[in-house]
Amino acid sequence: MATTDVISQEVIRARLDGIVREMQAAVLRTGFSTIIRESHDFSAGITDREGNVVGQFSPLPPHLGAYPECVKGVLQFYTYDQMSDGDCFLINHPYYSGCPHPNDMVVVLPVFHQGKVVAFCASMGHKSDIGGQSPGSRNTLARDVFGEGLQIMPVKFLSERVPHKETHQLLRSNSRTPELVIGDLGAQAGALWSIGAYRLKNLMDEYGQDSVTDAFEQIGLRTEARVRQVIAQWKDGVYEASGFTDDIVDPNKKLRLHVSAIVNGDRLTLDFSQTDPQSLGPINARPPFTRGMAYYAAIAMIDPGIPNNFGLARAVDCVFGEGTVLNPTFPTPVGFYSMTLSTVEDIIFEAISKAAGKPLVAHNASSGMVVMGTVGGGRRYVQYELMMSGNGAYDGGDGWTGTGHSWGGGSKLTSVEILESEFDVELRNFSLVSDSGGPGEYRGGLALRREYVIQQPSRYAGGSPRNLSPAQGVGGGLDGIAGAVTINPGSPNEQKYVGIISNVMLQEGDVVRVETGSAGGAGDPLKRDRLRVMNDLRNGYISPQSAVATYGLSEEQATQALSPKPEVI
Repeated sequence: MATTDVISQEVIRARLDGIVREMQAAVLRTGFSTIIRESHDFSAGITDREGNVVGQFSPLPPHLGAYPECVKGVLQFYTYDQMSDGDCFLINHPYYSGCPHPNDMVVVLPVFHQGKVVAFCASMGHKSDIGGQSPGSRNTLARDVFGEGLQIMPVKFLSERVPHKETHQLLRSNSRTPELVIGDLGAQAGALWSIGAYRLKNLMDEYGQDSVTDAFEQIGLRTEARVRQVIAQWKDGVYEASGFTDDIVDPNKKLRLHVSAIVNGDRLTLDFSQTDPQSLGPINARPPFTRGMAYYAAIAMIDPGIPNNFGLARAVDCVFGEGTVLNPTFPTPVGFYSMTLSTVEDIIFEAISKAAGKPLVAHNASSGMVVMGTVGGGRRYVQYELMMSGNGAYDGGDGWTGTGHSWGGGSKLTSVEILESEFDVELRNFSLVSDSGGPGEYRGGLALRREYVIQQPSRYAGGSPRNLSPAQGVGGGLDGIAGAVTINPGSPNEQKYVGIISNVMLQEGDVVRVETGSAGGAGDPLKRDRLRVMNDLRNGYISPQSAVATYGLSEEQATQALSPKPEVI
């Protein structure tokens, strides 16, 4: 029986949302690395004392599924009686938390009120380096998680607000950039205490502990009811979708990811059990982030205003086959999980859009990244960038290019000024790749190109997956293109790499060209509006040859489109 009225519940929900946003803002402003400050590869959340999410504002949608497993990981090793006010726990082990790979570290802080643990605040963020073979801790040769750098089961990071000396020493001795790792963790832990715990205690002082904890439960139940109400309007049935990613061990082999969206009354189940068996290499992805992607897709299909809380997990169930790419068994490596996650998003959205009767969405561009770190003497650094390029077209609109989108959410492209001021590189080209967007009545988002001039010996990791089966088009739309990394393009010693790579040696003066994949199109390209085709031609999105051969533009129209004073035909 609820003890908190609905209006008070909504006020408390809004307060929780505000607390989470404040925590995120604080981490952003006090973080040490460009990963936090520029890429925004982090999030924050609040759970109840059992780990059920009651408040979260994440620029990275997959994080929606991570925090319950992070809190459960802490509770697996520490009882409530072993916790004190001001303690903060640290984890990065992907098999004992919701962290998707060891580079992502989470800090979890128990919130005390009247001597009792009433909630947890948590923040997860990517860390620049945790040891291992290659700067940035990305290792395509890893065949278990022990080859992916430092593994940390739940330990104390702070004891009653005092840094835990042994934990800090462990971090310092296992990172090429210890100041950045510990600085970012300090920013996260500081926000959890000074904003998260402080505001929650004030909230409970104002409304009463019982009323607030009751509101936690009721807010989640209301979200569950709201989601179920919409799902009940969908037609019962099984809606399937598949996508492919390249096996990092055998680049000539495709791994199939499959989902069945099963609608039964007011219940939605996403069954991933027909996905291919796990890879020996680090392309696998643990279930928590896939669950988060499922919740994100449900919100997108139902109502973007739905609160992020445990009610989503009660209304949307996920089923995984053990020992598959999306549910690997310990100690299978997961270091490049993010390269698989974009395909996970594609199949989830394709299946749920069918179930919800929404327009079909083409597949997004495969994820890309740039990780470069110095070797030998000199200034130590690890440069880390997310390369989110085009997203898929849909039956009604073109895909976006070069914006925060899809599973990357609010992650950002690192600016030229920051790159050149903080790292020993020069960025000489940042552009779109012409003719890369998947052709269709509605065009897919384009690929991005960046070229770096290396100014001291370094090692590179990154690239992109889905070379054997690029982002798929829908409804007659064509596929996008695959990405590539080229060292010293156009020179006699040019080296081109496709797929995911790591530990590639770079010398001073080398040029690294990074090209991402692009997204699929929707609908027959010959049906694309002529004015749209001409505008794409003027903007350099497509070439004259593509305008004529692929989109059916006449030679005269193409010439007029490129004339100094084009006339609309």
